[in-house]
Amino acid sequence: MKHLALRCGLAALMCGMIPATALSAPAETVRIGFASLPPGGGNPFTSPSRTSWYTWRAIFDTLTQLGEKTMPVPGLAVAWTNTGPETWVVKLRPDTVFSNGEPLNAAAVLASIAYLQSPAAATDTIARETENIAGVRALDDLTLEFTTKTPDPMFARQLATLAVVPPVYWAKLGRDGFARAPIGTGPFVVEKWDRARISLKSNALSWRPAASTKAEIIAMPETSARVQALLSGRVDIASEIGPDDIDVLKAEGFNVYQRPASSIEVMAFNTVADGPFKDARVRQALNYAVNKQAIADTIMHGLVPPGTQMTARANPEYDPGLKPYPYDPAKAKALLVEAGYEKGFWFVFELSTGSHYGAMFQKVADDLAQVGVRMEIRPIPWPQFVRGVQQGEWKGQAFGFEYETLPTGETLRPFRLHACTWPHPWYCDAEMTPVIAEAKRTFDQTKRLDLVRQVLRAYRDKAAALILVEPVGLDGLSPKVRHYDQLNGIIPYHQVTVQK
Repeated sequence: MKHLALRCGLAALMCGMIPATALSAPAETVRIGFASLPPGGGNPFTSPSRTSWYTWRAIFDTLTQLGEKTMPVPGLAVAWTNTGPETWVVKLRPDTVFSNGEPLNAAAVLASIAYLQSPAAATDTIARETENIAGVRALDDLTLEFTTKTPDPMFARQLATLAVVPPVYWAKLGRDGFARAPIGTGPFVVEKWDRARISLKSNALSWRPAASTKAEIIAMPETSARVQALLSGRVDIASEIGPDDIDVLKAEGFNVYQRPASSIEVMAFNTVADGPFKDARVRQALNYAVNKQAIADTIMHGLVPPGTQMTARANPEYDPGLKPYPYDPAKAKALLVEAGYEKGFWFVFELSTGSHYGAMFQKVADDLAQVGVRMEIRPIPWPQFVRGVQQGEWKGQAFGFEYETLPTGETLRPFRLHACTWPHPWYCDAEMTPVIAEAKRTFDQTKRLDLVRQVLRAYRDKAAALILVEPVGLDGLSPKVRHYDQLNGIIPYHQVTVQK
């Protein structure tokens, strides 16, 4: 029936029944408004964050990607085989080149990994993604053998963090020069990279060529600015809008795209610094004091439920047996008294200025005030937030954060940040450190699931953070946008079009 409809449609065109001009053709340029551009420019080794890869995915590919249920699928690598507890053989995509014509081969991968493991990459966050790689060698032009320091059942997922750059071009420009004029194997090529705008043209050499001729990525830090740009037609896609924007956009005929959550929004506590959050009873009290169901129903417009643990429902290792902390102000007050804070206390909470969850954290502050805890919300710019994560430069005692599994989709990925082993930790549970380590190296899926859920329960029961809700990942779309279907936080640049 589908094929018959197609034949009839083509026949109608040929017979002149439907003028060809009546069929809407793709517009030349897709324009996207983002909250920010990558702080590291076009250097794909500077961050694993989803916000940076929103931009980079137009230009670069990683060795693997994440498909349905966050299972690894081919990227620049098309096959991977576990040949021993600590060895993997990886086959690369044949007949693939960078946009400058350099070949994508074993030598290119070796060069990228050699850089990441060199002193020159000390400030590049992605270098940490290679810490478990003990060695790598080429078996032939398109085959590599990786050796890991410890067994790594998530190795294929880990390859989703590793972009590959053209080695000759990288060596010629150097790290900083490449960041200003990046080259990759992705569907687009950079024409111009300004402070707040990137102009792109389609890459004719890409193995996943773009359906659109050009694209523009525009930095618009304020959510309201992105929404207004979409409404006025200055952009076709407004990334990371808030729940309050849904009704406004739909009333004007625009579409709203919601992607499945890959994380949990929390208020992270700095339990390493001296203060009330060292005491688990205080942290538990705050979890009882906040009405998370009200947040889910009103601020999040009923799109997501209250969080129950440090991973999202879409995660295959999610524990359905864990329940959210109930709203119980009386129990919260009792725990505060037990911990020696009968009169409550005051603390500073830091929130990135790019967050659109200001209303949610204001609700948190209002609820905490009802049990005598005064929370000062202090906005901080994104670079300062990054310094807090990477260098421990927190000024407050708590901050807005996510337990984010992307880009690997691995349940325990966020626990490298929210754990004792992070260089500048804010939460440390020494009892769970060996459990996390064992889970990470266990190939037996039943045993691994048991270990992972031990960690999820411990972090929930000890209130490592104030567990709130699954984030609502929302993008506003012009009604002319076609084929915008994200998978695991990746924008499908190669297939997105805008009808004229």
